[in-house]
Amino acid sequence: MENVKVRKPTRRRNGDGSTNRYKNGWRTKITHKGQSVTAMARTEQESRRLAKAKFAQLPSTNGLLLSGSEKALFGDYMVTWLTKKHVKNITDTTYRRYESLMRLHILPALGDVKLRNITKNHVNHLIESMEESGQSLRSCQQARALLSACFKRALQDDLVSINPVSNSRGVKVTSPQIHPLTLQEVRHLLESISETHLQARFRIAVLYGLRQGEALGLQWKDLDLEKGEIFIWQQVQKVKGRYEFVKLKSKYSIRTLELDPVTVNLLRAHKSEQNSLRLSLGEIWQDFNLVFPGSKGQPMNSHTDFNHWQSALAKAGLPQKRLHDARHTAATLLYDQGMDIETIRRFLGHASVLLTSRTYVHHSSRQMKGAASAISAMGVDGVKSFISRR
Repeated sequence: MENVKVRKPTRRRNGDGSTNRYKNGWRTKITHKGQSVTAMARTEQESRRLAKAKFAQLPSTNGLLLSGSEKALFGDYMVTWLTKKHVKNITDTTYRRYESLMRLHILPALGDVKLRNITKNHVNHLIESMEESGQSLRSCQQARALLSACFKRALQDDLVSINPVSNSRGVKVTSPQIHPLTLQEVRHLLESISETHLQARFRIAVLYGLRQGEALGLQWKDLDLEKGEIFIWQQVQKVKGRYEFVKLKSKYSIRTLELDPVTVNLLRAHKSEQNSLRLSLGEIWQDFNLVFPGSKGQPMNSHTDFNHWQSALAKAGLPQKRLHDARHTAATLLYDQGMDIETIRRFLGHASVLLTSRTYVHHSSRQMKGAASAISAMGVDGVKSFISRR
């Protein structure tokens, strides 16, 4: 008889119940103090969520939650969670954005409501109020995501029975249309830039697709001009008014790229000019060993970098574009040259091929070319007989 591998039951916390396979899905059963609920769903996680939601509706579920949590105000909990706990898991830029959403929108609406009493209707009303006040859909989406993360932690801490955001209405945000430069426009742009350091900076942008923080955080030790390689592993960000080197957002963003000979020679010339400037400024020069520093060696202000980009576009007679469109340009050009999606994903530092394909590939005409030839090669006849019948 063939051995059948039996799924070992996992030990759960008090109140989580037991979850098992049932027909084509999963069934969770929670029993506590003589009260019992059962919920079935297609996924294990969904069956647990439904069971907890059912159990929360029973006359008394206080035995599953921490003593005293029934008096806790949502505002007090969220402030502590964001400023003391969640802040350790996010970048300073993200924290400042979340803190603003919490202070300006979430706390005024929900701060005085008891943590346990908040329902999906509270969440829906908050998002609707934000929309009516003129907040963007992206801001509404971020506020909802922040609330969900907060309640997820409260659920883990046994302060609430369910996450009310899970059943609230979602916020659908349409991705903005991107407008990459064409190959001819890229050639014209780079030929129009006279300054060596700007040529190097924007060649890296439009051909190698580095994010702004990655490019401004590049140090000369990250470049091996003999091998023609560039190692991307950090970025520069403004943290509490000061520029600091921080890790990249994910492990997938860490990558080594091969440089073409023209870019290598351009970077050599740029380094030589930078060394001359550093010697002429003497002690004024702030040595951060940056490839693309500010005028005195310090980390370049992102707004200054953006202004340089707009000036370069204007000089080339090209319309204004976001600096991030340079990254879109690099991806689209690589795809047009025949590079496969997986390689482009790794080149850009994306975590998912789906993101690469969805964001960039549809802007290329490559995948549509040859369709007529392919249809012709099918050998579907009947045109002559159709014409003769007319």
